[in-house]
Amino acid sequence: MSVLVKKSFLTGLVMFLLTVVWGSLGFMALYRYLPASLEWILSFLSPFAFMLGMTQLLHLDYDLNSNAFLNPSDSSNLIIATNFMLVFDIFFYLALAIYFEKILPNEYGHRYSPLFFLKSSFWSRQRRADHMALEDEIDSSPSSNDTFEPMSPEFHGKEAIRIRNVTKEYKGKPDKIEALKDLVFDIYEGQITAILGHSGAGKSTLLNILSGLSVPTKGSVTIYNNKLSEMVDLENISKLTGVCPQSNVQFDFLTVRENLWLFAKIKGIQLHKIDKEIQRVLLELEMKNIQDVLAQNLSGGQKRKLTFGIAILGDPQIFLLDEPTAGLDPFSRHQVWNLLKERKADRVILFSTQFMDEADILADRKVFLSKGKLKCAGSSLFLKKKWGIGYHLSLQLNAMCVQEIITSLVKQHIPEAKLSAESEGKLVYTLPLERTSKFPELYEDLDRRPGLGIENYGVSMTTLNEVFLKLEGKSTIDESGIANFREAQAEGAGDTEKLVEMEQFLSSVNETKKTTGGMALWGQQICTIARVRLLKLKHERKALLSLLLILGVGFCPLLLEYIFVKIYQSSYTWELSPHLYFLAPGQPPRDPLTQLLIINKTGASIDDFIHSVENQNIALEVDMLGTRNGLDDPSYNGAIIVSGNEKSYSFSLACNTKRLNCFPVLMDIVSNGLLGMVKPSAHIQTDRSTFWGEEQNNPLDFLGYAPFWLTLSSCCAPYIAMSSIDDYKNKVRSQLRTSGLFPSAYWFGQALVDVPVYCLIFLFMYLMDHGLNLQDSIFKTVDQIIQIPCAIGYATSLIFLMYVISFIFRKGRKNSGIWSFCFYIVTILAVIGFLLDNSGHGVLYAVTFLIPPATLIGCEFLSFHLFTFYISEEEPGSIEAFLVFLIPFLHFIIFLFILRCLEWKFGKRSMRKDPFFRISPRSWDACPNPEEPEGEDEDVQLERVRTAVALNSTDLDEKPVIIASCLRKEYAGKRKHCFVKRKKKTATRNISFCVRKGEVLGLLGHNGAGKSTSIKVITGDTKPTAGQVLLKGRGGGDALGFLGYCPQENALWPSLTVQEHLEVFAAVKGLRKADAMAAVTRLVDALKLQEQLKLPVKALSEGGKRKLCFALSLLGNPSVVLLDEPSTGMDPEGQLQMWQAIRATFRNTERGALLTTQYMAEAEAICDRVAIMVSGRLRWVPVPAHAWSPGAQLEESVDRE
Repeated sequence: MSVLVKKSFLTGLVMFLLTVVWGSLGFMALYRYLPASLEWILSFLSPFAFMLGMTQLLHLDYDLNSNAFLNPSDSSNLIIATNFMLVFDIFFYLALAIYFEKILPNEYGHRYSPLFFLKSSFWSRQRRADHMALEDEIDSSPSSNDTFEPMSPEFHGKEAIRIRNVTKEYKGKPDKIEALKDLVFDIYEGQITAILGHSGAGKSTLLNILSGLSVPTKGSVTIYNNKLSEMVDLENISKLTGVCPQSNVQFDFLTVRENLWLFAKIKGIQLHKIDKEIQRVLLELEMKNIQDVLAQNLSGGQKRKLTFGIAILGDPQIFLLDEPTAGLDPFSRHQVWNLLKERKADRVILFSTQFMDEADILADRKVFLSKGKLKCAGSSLFLKKKWGIGYHLSLQLNAMCVQEIITSLVKQHIPEAKLSAESEGKLVYTLPLERTSKFPELYEDLDRRPGLGIENYGVSMTTLNEVFLKLEGKSTIDESGIANFREAQAEGAGDTEKLVEMEQFLSSVNETKKTTGGMALWGQQICTIARVRLLKLKHERKALLSLLLILGVGFCPLLLEYIFVKIYQSSYTWELSPHLYFLAPGQPPRDPLTQLLIINKTGASIDDFIHSVENQNIALEVDMLGTRNGLDDPSYNGAIIVSGNEKSYSFSLACNTKRLNCFPVLMDIVSNGLLGMVKPSAHIQTDRSTFWGEEQNNPLDFLGYAPFWLTLSSCCAPYIAMSSIDDYKNKVRSQLRTSGLFPSAYWFGQALVDVPVYCLIFLFMYLMDHGLNLQDSIFKTVDQIIQIPCAIGYATSLIFLMYVISFIFRKGRKNSGIWSFCFYIVTILAVIGFLLDNSGHGVLYAVTFLIPPATLIGCEFLSFHLFTFYISEEEPGSIEAFLVFLIPFLHFIIFLFILRCLEWKFGKRSMRKDPFFRISPRSWDACPNPEEPEGEDEDVQLERVRTAVALNSTDLDEKPVIIASCLRKEYAGKRKHCFVKRKKKTATRNISFCVRKGEVLGLLGHNGAGKSTSIKVITGDTKPTAGQVLLKGRGGGDALGFLGYCPQENALWPSLTVQEHLEVFAAVKGLRKADAMAAVTRLVDALKLQEQLKLPVKALSEGGKRKLCFALSLLGNPSVVLLDEPSTGMDPEGQLQMWQAIRATFRNTERGALLTTQYMAEAEAICDRVAIMVSGRLRWVPVPAHAWSPGAQLEESVDRE
């Protein structure tokens, strides 16, 4: 069944129902209502076969005719046959499971044909030697227009991957979404091919299809002449393929080496070769120093490197890599590039990337996709010639330069030259591609005229970034040298207009009115979190189905009991016919029917009586001589012994004791026989009716079905109130905290939805109880004043109990089912204790107070006692019995206080003073750093001095927005065994830096250098081992209210849309509704998010998710913004939009930003200063002019012949 129904929850539910239904059919075999042939057919259903065997054992025991082992008979043979049928069912279901697993689509959409076992290819498992027929099936060839570069003759016949008319559609509302549209192209062996395109172009979808993780809606793909649509071929290809998916793949609880070992086993590498292969991967990727580190403690780049290492395990022939270098530092990226270049011979390497320079350097052939369609393909030189705007001539000038003279000189040699950018000390000209022959004369003329004021000059070709933007129909930004974006902003009229427009957009976003604060903000945040909880609840189908199952399982027995009681209390009659036990004349023998034996002991003829009995349509066997006894012959169901004379017959009746109603039937036969002798038309009918049972009064009948649904009520809470664990794992809780969310507002916002949902379940249970209860309902009008508040208090207390449990176990799994089962067992034990309590109400009071899940049912038992006193008009012993109904509210107060203490002790640093929990923003104690700085660069020492001066300054207006002084962070390593201390891993060592107002500081370094750790310390996610952090001159966050934070991992709700995210975070940060709507609209326009506004996050590309995270960090005009690799996964257009937004946001403002990145061009484009980290230490804090050195790039096409 698990093969047919993929969801484990539904599998269990369906199997439960089918077992009950099929097993119930076995009761028909007990009364032998089914023909024997139908019984054997139904025996293919194992629950029925089991019940059939049990009924045969009952019949065998009842008949006392044989022993199944010692004296085999017909009955014992049937039991043995049934047992064989059960054994056959085992192998039959196993065969069905294997068959359906093959022919039904798996999670990736692949399946075998229904008659796969008849194909020789399934049994031989050998690669086809003759591929001519397969190649003839390929119906079309790749496009050969001028946007596709013809392949060199040496690659003819090396088509390894052939893609033909591939289309991929996804279900959407209201129309289908086409991710790929009629793709046709080939990928060649011995080449490195790059798939390029904007975010959402279909790159990952194509790679998923090629790796077998998805099935195309239309079209075909062949890899080495193996069809991906054939499962046998797909399995062959899987053994040759190494896949690096877009998201990191590793087990967090395993070390790097253990992850590699596990995946090596999965890939089928021989055991004696695994260690050697792991050592090779660790050595090639330089990961030996982190091989014993848990995957969960790795940096983002190190996790990416591990995922790539898993892909290259076993040295596969085909590499399918989806953005393999995303998040890697430049050194690691070059390692990956060199590794792939060394392996490209006789291999197929296909990768996607958003780094155009990576594609330019690494890939031999680039394939551009746009909105699922193939745009062009070719080498870098071909694409730049086809789509580029020419060469860039950059001239560095001194003060003696005259711009008009230089422009005249350039145009003298190349009339088509255009001045594309101008700034102080620099001119940039665009030169057409077709004028390259004039370049030498221009160079010679420039060299001969030193008096023009030209210090140096250089020429660079069109970059792939420009090709990308032109293919997308976007205007390009002139990129000189290494794409100095900041100069491009300051130069060129068209780009200046764009920058001004961006500044106007973002300034309007930031010019918000005074935000909400105090209790008004607390209430606004509660409503916002309640809205989020409702939106999430709408998509939590698994939890809702679990609740329905709990209610269904709980109430099905009650419903069956109700039906049984109704049936039991009703009077039924049925006719006792002779045909229940005796054959009709001419009817063939059929077990258990027999003939009716009549023994004549009168000594005379009794033909008149026999004729009257025959008229009742009964087959008779008459002993006219009266020689038989009739009492010791079990072959008859009944016998009538006639004695006396004609005028005074006397009758003796003999019945088979196995026929329960035989005596009444025989009496009916005799009576109708005598009546027929007198009046043939008359007939006597004998009926049997049910007996009336004596009604017994139980003192607990007053409770009705309440104990049943009260025990079930506690099981529902874990499925309702544990969603905070998902928020913690998605890191959304941390993002909300840095956005200024009050801890109490988060929990009360959740409770604002969870408690009413729980109360609705109580209402449903009450209605079911009221409808099924045959006795007086437990809810009397006189009790409802106490009962209803008690139920509400119970719901609230149990919800907050689950919040406490969720907080304590937030790092683990939800385990809602386990907690639900525990609550159920505890409640059942409490009920048993209540029923067995003979010591007054001591146990009742103790359990009700000490066991929160049993509180409600304890109150109901107390209500029973109060009701008894009320009926007998006796005075209750004391008022304590009524005060017990306040216990749920006392529990609520206790759990709320525990939750507050947990937030204060173990929660992350709050950004605002919580008005309810009374938790103030706190700064960590400034512990002295035990490590003294040694061998620091002059720039680093100067930065340390500048930080110390700022730290001790009393002028808040002059203080930097971020001061990080002497930061040190140590993590506990993995303990090899219980007798060895944990080794500490130092992430940062005595680093000091500050970010001034209006400044963007770039934090650079290799993977694992400590960049993300530094940002987490600043946000308050991580407590520093030593050092101090000040934001806006203060250690706490109350002066800020919130931070702008774009984390390295996307902290988003998968089911919420982009617009809902923006509205939620705007409200959390304190923006009023009108201001929030205006800010969201302008931010969406500035970052071009209109098309993604209504899409849920899980439908966005990685670049779209990063852009949303960046947009959330800018909401509310934060004074401090922390950006942890914000552009990872963005296409060039998205990167340029983000760069423009950052520069426009922080230019000449009172705000500051700290940026980490692995993309050097990004740091140059937007950072005012950079700080370079190596192994947790600051090594260099240069200004950009010192950090970036000019370079040149020369490309040429070589004729191989």
